Amino acid sequence: MGKLVVRMLLASFLLPGAIWAVADDDSARVGIEEIMVTATRREESVMEVPQSIQAIQRETLEMPIYRNVRDIFNQVPGATAGITQGGKLPVAEGIQLRGSGITQTNAGGGMQPVGYYIDDIPYVDPFGATPPPLGTFDLNSIEVLRGPQGTSWGQDSSAGSVIMRTAPVDFEEFGYRVSAGAMTYSKGSQGYEYSAIVNAPIIEGKLGLRLAYETQEDPGFGKVRGRPEVEEPFNTERDTLRAKLTWLPSENSEVTYTHTQWNTEYTFIPGSNIIDSSQGIMEVVPLTWDLGLEVFPDGIPTNNYDIEWNTLMASVDLGFATLTYSGGKVEATDRDYNDENLAFGVVSLTEMPSDTTTHEIRLVSKDGPIEWLVGFLDMDAESANNLAYNFQVYGEFTDFNRTDLEAQAAYGEITWNANDQFSVFAGIRSQEEDRVETNTALMRAPGDPPGGPYTGYALGGGTAEYSYDNTSYRFGVRWMPSENGIVYLTRSTASRAPIPVTETTRALLAAEGFPNLSDSDASEMVSTELGTKWTLIDGALDLELVYALGEWEDIPMYAGYGLAGGPLSAAIGGTDADIDAIEVMLDWRVTDSFGLTYVGAFTSSEVTGVPDPSKVANFPSAIRVGGDLYNYSPKTHSLTANYNMDFDSGWEGYATATYAMREAPDGFSSVLTPTAYIRAYEDYKVLNLSAGARKDGWDVNVSISNATDFDGQYTPDYSGVNQSIIMFPRAFHLRISYSTF
Repeated sequence: MGKLVVRMLLASFLLPGAIWAVADDDSARVGIEEIMVTATRREESVMEVPQSIQAIQRETLEMPIYRNVRDIFNQVPGATAGITQGGKLPVAEGIQLRGSGITQTNAGGGMQPVGYYIDDIPYVDPFGATPPPLGTFDLNSIEVLRGPQGTSWGQDSSAGSVIMRTAPVDFEEFGYRVSAGAMTYSKGSQGYEYSAIVNAPIIEGKLGLRLAYETQEDPGFGKVRGRPEVEEPFNTERDTLRAKLTWLPSENSEVTYTHTQWNTEYTFIPGSNIIDSSQGIMEVVPLTWDLGLEVFPDGIPTNNYDIEWNTLMASVDLGFATLTYSGGKVEATDRDYNDENLAFGVVSLTEMPSDTTTHEIRLVSKDGPIEWLVGFLDMDAESANNLAYNFQVYGEFTDFNRTDLEAQAAYGEITWNANDQFSVFAGIRSQEEDRVETNTALMRAPGDPPGGPYTGYALGGGTAEYSYDNTSYRFGVRWMPSENGIVYLTRSTASRAPIPVTETTRALLAAEGFPNLSDSDASEMVSTELGTKWTLIDGALDLELVYALGEWEDIPMYAGYGLAGGPLSAAIGGTDADIDAIEVMLDWRVTDSFGLTYVGAFTSSEVTGVPDPSKVANFPSAIRVGGDLYNYSPKTHSLTANYNMDFDSGWEGYATATYAMREAPDGFSSVLTPTAYIRAYEDYKVLNLSAGARKDGWDVNVSISNATDFDGQYTPDYSGVNQSIIMFPRAFHLRISYSTF
């Protein structure tokens, strides 16, 4: 199958006009509205940018079936929004692109494999792979860029970037939007959502304010074993507040300040305390260990995720280029993770505060024969991972981890447009990081509070630090053989900093007979991408085909130990692998009223090197030369149908349906399954439906999420007792909104 697709892909590169010309004589077709993106820091048509992009517009984001950004990932070829290394939602719900799960599994070194941006400002959380807790509320667009982005964006994201843009301030007209919605699961529980947006010009044409607020409750669906009175164990409540103030000091300058708050409260975090999900419902157990019951006497935990984000962006048009400053401060003021992990036999009471400040300045030239951009990013981050454990081997102890990270990066790109058909581009990035990780582990003494700090016997501790620098590059060519198509070839590099190991950990392992733990080297990836984009059938069909090869060296991997006197696992380098991806996107406007979109990907991997067993202790035997990697779906498919029509009454009707499938991934845990991968029981499948009507600002929408009521175990189960995360059952949504925008 893969070879056939490759041949078709190459044929389309060489003979796109010949293959599709037979369809160009249908004059009844209508053109697709041109979608503009800013992937290159300039506004360009998505069909002319020489890289693979998925652009999701506001009309899609406003539908109730796309309440969270992760719902959008069903429309991205090769995307896997899943669980890594046995981690649970929402801690490990980040997107994976082109097999990046292998690196996200070991997130802990500097920049993450997938970068997140809101209004061009990087959202960085040094804790792990967690994206911003952003819903689709009042978003204008989302762009998903696949492949390394470090020479044009602040983060050195090796797998891609997710760029989210909120709705802008209108300086001319006062307007508002109000919305109310309700949802109910087919098996009983009900939720709600309310939102309001106000746009107010303060000084016409100069100063404006946009305020947006949304509150949601999703009851989830599950049951607590032996506790029928607990009706909604996965209940989630989230409030979002955003205030955006924009000032135009002159015709050539703009300043925007944004304050955003996300306050989310969970009962059981989805994925925690599961005892069984084999019957189509996630069944959880209350906390049973004394440590957890001291904090939650009824055995039912609660978890809070409170995050604040303040940003400032200022830009000025210098004539020959645009100068922009953007700064952001992310604070996780209250972030809990309280659960009982049945696989490890441990209760954990966890606090994960973090504070990250970024400053970025960039200069982007105007369009012309030679286009260029230069930028500089400064980041200062600190985070903590404060865990109080009740572990079968150790007893009650606290494990306090603190990370301090400073990073600076200078980057730039230049493009030479030789003529209307041929362009050459190149970019370079230089980055430095300084990271200090401090660990303290103490036994609990009488009188110590349950969540710590503890004052008893020291199990271990220490400090690990490194200074890391790297240089990455990107270069390529774009050929436009006709005005409706491009072919491009790029080669780029990216890297991730090593994961340090403390001297205390090394000493503990040596005492247990494992003295040969290797250092963790920086991981590096070389990406080669060959792609083509065509607008065909008189503008009614957009087609994109991509082949990408990622060659990884020194992927950080965990070796499991689980020793009474030492750590459960420690990170080491030395694993190499190749990842191939073939991606297809087709957007066809069949008639004025009906359109189809298909995206799909075929991803494969091969381990090409593992550490020398004489130098690395206890390396997991499941990872072997010639074998596959894990935590990605080999095949993904998504088909969306859109329909709209006008009624004689003046109402406009619309409907959409999206079916997505991701092949079951292999999973892996260096502690629980070091000798074999664990495959998910079933493929991920979801059908979402939405229909509505709008007129004079009114919009009435009815949607069904998980319309087929899929309840398969699509995530790997490491415990052996059916602890997989599954989807909530079919849900019906009703939303009524009124807008003057």
